[in-house]
Amino acid sequence: MVHFGNRNQFSYHITYRTLYHDTGDIQYVNVRNNGAILDLPADSAVEVACRITADGPKPLATGELKVSISGYVHMIKAFERMTIEAAVKGDRNLAVAALNLNPLCPSDELANIVVDELLEAHKEYLPQFFKNQTSFR
Repeated sequence: MVHFGNRNQFSYHITYRTLYHDTGDIQYVNVRNNGAILDLPADSAVEVACRITADGPKPLATGELKVSISGYVHMIKAFERMTIEAAVKGDRNLAVAALNLNPLCPSDELANIVVDELLEAHKEYLPQFFKNQTSFR
């Protein structure tokens, strides 16, 4: 029996074996939507059941989201897209607005604190937020 140090190593090994041997196993992986979930944009990243082939993962169509989760998924996708846009543009206010969409952030006050702390901690990697500014607030 092969022992793996952690679950991620095991998952990596299984996916690699499946790709290499083209077994067509079904696994849940993150892929570009491309119509797997009908009511999400094609370019959204989604974690869905995929047939793993030597040519890569092939998402299995799931149709539309159930009403009970559709709104939540669309809200999280809006959060993700706004976060990306904020990072590309270096827009602190948009980053705060995005974080306010996330249900894990209970208040605007906390969103401001979290964004400020993240920007300060990752200043080296996010220079777009600091151009022509002495501070980001």
